[in-house]
Amino acid sequence: MEKAVVNELNTILKGEKMAVDAYDRFIQDVSDESVISELRKIQQNHKEHANVLSERIQELGGKPDYNSGFAGFMASAKATMQGMSMNRSTVDILKQAYEGEDKGIAMAREIVKGDLDGESAIIVDRVLTKDHDMMRTVVNMIAGLEEKQ
Repeated sequence: MEKAVVNELNTILKGEKMAVDAYDRFIQDVSDESVISELRKIQQNHKEHANVLSERIQELGGKPDYNSGFAGFMASAKATMQGMSMNRSTVDILKQAYEGEDKGIAMAREIVKGDLDGESAIIVDRVLTKDHDMMRTVVNMIAGLEEKQ
């Protein structure tokens, strides 16, 4: 049981690592200081989630796996190519961030469906709830920028 839980938590951990890396790219592509500040806060939340997940994995006798593997490499390459294609607006970048958060949450929910012990399930639920909060922040930033246009 614990090995399966560790594997599931490591999968979620890899997603958090991918999110941190994605926010590095988003931050580089945005010039609006208030947006950069919010993106850094979101990125910091993903770093904190990674730490919490790592601690839980270690408590269960496992080893945190930060390597995002081939899937992470492909996602990173895709995001890099999208960033290179024309100058994207801040709204476009935020929409990409929102889409990434949405997909990440959906994948995480599917991955851990019923496969975790009680304490791990609580931790993952807290992480995903905070991720939903971050999505709302991104939606609010998009709305605010679109209002200005």
